[in-house]
Amino acid sequence: MLAVLQRPDFPTRFVIGNDGQHDRLCCPVCACPYVHPAEVVVEQGQTRTVVSHESTQVSATQRFLLARGSLITLDFWCEFGHSFQYALEFHKGELQLRLDTKPLPNPDTPGELWRD
Repeated sequence: MLAVLQRPDFPTRFVIGNDGQHDRLCCPVCACPYVHPAEVVVEQGQTRTVVSHESTQVSATQRFLLARGSLITLDFWCEFGHSFQYALEFHKGELQLRLDTKPLPNPDTPGELWRD
């Protein structure tokens, strides 16, 4: 018998762990506590700023032609092979939150925003 597994829809959530002293963000897919920042993108007005491990880039954006308000995306990856993104979109006094998840394309070489 062949079973087909479908990826369940993950609710938008923050998974928080605690080591006895600090709260920490965990992977929303598997609850792995070893989460690394990958990239932050802010689109506001006609400006798009991307902060990654390699660089900080500021460029023009055409987002204002399609959508109003600001968009902030926070990309992370966990050491168990998942990547996830929280997107916060602000418009007319409301802040909408979206969570997107996926397996890492190559879990051995993910980028990291800050290194210790």
